[in-house]
Amino acid sequence: MKTFEYDILFFPVKKQVDYDEVRRALNERGAEGWEVITAEAGDYGYTTFLKRETGTMKAASE
Repeated sequence: MKTFEYDILFFPVKKQVDYDEVRRALNERGAEGWEVITAEAGDYGYTTFLKRETGTMKAASE
């Protein structure tokens, strides 16, 4: 069974959202094997949830 690790990135709200900064940060994480699961817009900013495979395998019975 595959195993995963998770991370959360938060981007604060600005008057004008700097999408280049968000794109840069997400591309850096993507180069490290992270994948965005979902992203949410909130009152204080944007939150992205990421995952990547750990490379560790677990037996299905564990």
